[in-house]
Amino acid sequence: MNKSLCLVFLILIIGPALIAQDSKSFYKSSYESRNSGSFEQSAALLTFGLGIPNVAGDHHDNNGFPPLYAKFEHGFLRDEVGLGGYISSGWGTTDKNGNNDDTNFSAFSFAILGYYHFNKLIPIKEMDVYAATGFAYRVVSYNDYYDNNNNARMVWRVGIRYYVKPKFAFYFESGDDGMSQVNMGITLKLK
Repeated sequence: MNKSLCLVFLILIIGPALIAQDSKSFYKSSYESRNSGSFEQSAALLTFGLGIPNVAGDHHDNNGFPPLYAKFEHGFLRDEVGLGGYISSGWGTTDKNGNNDDTNFSAFSFAILGYYHFNKLIPIKEMDVYAATGFAYRVVSYNDYYDNNNNARMVWRVGIRYYVKPKFAFYFESGDDGMSQVNMGITLKLK
């Protein structure tokens, strides 16, 4: 996970320098009036992705399909604030007792998140850098019916979305949500 976070922060630092845009007038304007155009209060985003590694089974040796994510976010109150959520599902096998006895598991999670977009700090319209935090509820079922694991948890993510077309972007996120440490995929801007 540390490598993923380093990559995100490296992109945040080097990215603006690699994409030449006239940022002088952007930074001369007041903070309230700035907006790179990567996110705004009226934005509605629909995102689909895959997570790696699959950590939904609560153990480090999970084998299985990467968790699937479906997310929605809408601008809220200000141009840099969003409110949204996700649903995620993952399944596979894990050696939860450490005795080489694989146990099947399935997991489902849903969350409500608040987002902060750095569109008032980074003057690149195609690049949306954001952080999110909130609460999730996760249900994990093992084939040993007596040992299921349901819990509420804090969730945090940092991410970057790069628009290759005005309404289509690729995204990359890292953080902790109990399903995966990294997830990536596509985003569709609905408005």
